[in-house]
Amino acid sequence: MIEFRIKYARNYLEDAKFLYENKRYNSAISRLYYASYQAMWAALGDPDEGKVWKHLAIIKPFVNGYWFNPKHPQRTTGLLEHFRLPLRQLYTHRIKSDYELFEMNENIVKNMIELVDDTIKTILTKRGL
Repeated sequence: MIEFRIKYARNYLEDAKFLYENKRYNSAISRLYYASYQAMWAALGDPDEGKVWKHLAIIKPFVNGYWFNPKHPQRTTGLLEHFRLPLRQLYTHRIKSDYELFEMNENIVKNMIELVDDTIKTILTKRGL
């Protein structure tokens, strides 16, 4: 299942790059958000039966890093703390672009492309893929 979700995360990232190159920044942000969501889901695995990964709530368990190092103390900062704020920003950008029709700009999208690319690479490294 990890490979399947990573495949979709990569596809969505490639879609976002295409949209970025064609100056479709709001659509690119949407694809980038879903690329990150699928990548984090791949890292964490499926939620407990009967539950779903909530969109904003998936960031915390991802950043904590217990999915690749379950022995990490629970009451300390996350192992991937540097991702927390940027992933939350990506979520906020997606909400603003999809629902509030706030126009994204080239710099925001470029930074988010780098974030999602780094997120996917980190997951692949931590999972040994």
